[in-house]
Amino acid sequence: MEQTSNPVSAVVQSYLLTVQQAVNQITDPATGNPVQIPDFQSLYEAAGQLDSTAHPEDFMSVIQTLLGRASSVGFDVPPPSYQVSFPGDHHLHANMGLEWYWVGCHLNVTDQQGNTGRVSVLLAMEKIRTVGLSAQQAANWTDRDVTLASNSVTVTVDMGPGARNIYRRSRNLQWPLKGGTVNFSAPGADFLFQCGADSLSGSADVMPLSVKVDDGDNMNIDLSLTNNGAFSVDTSFFLQGVPNIGAIIGIGKTGGTGITPNPTPGIYYSWPQLLVSGSIVVQGKRYTVNSGTGWVDHQLMMTSLQNNEGAVHPVPFVEDPAPYNGWVWQFYNLDNGQAFTGAAFVQGAMNDSPAINYGYYLVPDNGKWKAIFINGNVNLLSAQTFPPIAGSTSPGAPDVVIPMVRAYSQVENKLFGNPLTGVATPWCQDGTFNNPNWGLCSESPADYTDLSGKSNGLGFMETVGFETVADYREFALAFLKSGELPR
Repeated sequence: MEQTSNPVSAVVQSYLLTVQQAVNQITDPATGNPVQIPDFQSLYEAAGQLDSTAHPEDFMSVIQTLLGRASSVGFDVPPPSYQVSFPGDHHLHANMGLEWYWVGCHLNVTDQQGNTGRVSVLLAMEKIRTVGLSAQQAANWTDRDVTLASNSVTVTVDMGPGARNIYRRSRNLQWPLKGGTVNFSAPGADFLFQCGADSLSGSADVMPLSVKVDDGDNMNIDLSLTNNGAFSVDTSFFLQGVPNIGAIIGIGKTGGTGITPNPTPGIYYSWPQLLVSGSIVVQGKRYTVNSGTGWVDHQLMMTSLQNNEGAVHPVPFVEDPAPYNGWVWQFYNLDNGQAFTGAAFVQGAMNDSPAINYGYYLVPDNGKWKAIFINGNVNLLSAQTFPPIAGSTSPGAPDVVIPMVRAYSQVENKLFGNPLTGVATPWCQDGTFNNPNWGLCSESPADYTDLSGKSNGLGFMETVGFETVADYREFALAFLKSGELPR
């Protein structure tokens, strides 16, 4: 069936003018002038090409990214008092902004020749809104129409020394108004998020979760993730976000509220220590899963022109971090059934020893997760350079430097001590891929070796934003001007 394309340029351009007006309501305290969106005219002109460019999905993703903290103007936003509820919040929030399911798996496998090894799968299926609610209503667009979905997948195969490789899924961006296929479930229905030929599906409570990827001869994935025997379906996840007081003092309700504050308001919770089964085919080679563990994040991470608790600074656009605006994140499912996760931010100058100022240590406790808030230190080691277009050998923009090894120390809850100390090393020396907006990130499957007497484990090391803000902006504007996909 021939795909159809509907006109969108006028709607998106009209929406961008309302975004500009919202930003202009902010005054730069240093000059007294209205704040401006950098390169706004270029974004407006690019929106005018959405009906003529061969790559409207890529254009829209880049435009949204360059709107920065104004990328959620006109969307509904969960307020600080929002109460996360289930099963409703398991499903996508069509009236809100950037949202995704992140799936990380570590699998013991057998190939078609009977050789044993291990395979990791990283999948990030996300959606953005292309315009605000008022613009959507004026255009008579449905929630499906207004959604741009994407799915990024990498598979790392480790069959021993000399047989370690990373495989990347072909780019998969879908916008129904431009002929793409996007479907998602409503609260109360069985869970579904479909992006083109790929899908996540499950019960109304998500678990068990079916993961399917169909990238033709390049990659086919058919996995099932479910809670392990220590948990029921409705207790197999824990709330992240702002920590409850019990997560800090270790008494009472642990974990987070499930809500993240301005300037990145949203919803966040995770499923650790999941069981995984199924099969994977990459470039004609089939791997059958013998056993495996997984981790799933569901995160709504919007942007806001408002700061936390109404603070004036940082002023949007005027005081945005530079030259870097990134982070490192990690999770590890430990061999003893416990787990931990945490994030450290690199904003401003490059820092190879950022503080982990957000994290949770997870212990099974009577069929639920006891989630204790932790922080500490991480050293980023073994820096390597990568092209900004993953896998490219063509000369182009400056390389991106990404550390590949992490050493942790004094990661703990200060009231209880018992700090974590350990080292995480990657399975393969390249975990890079390009996000839907063409920014480079790295998701490396890793072995965690504990040095503090607890337990070893498996996880992922995420690195985002180690390409400078200026380098990415230069690339993004050049792409919007030329309309030619990078190679």
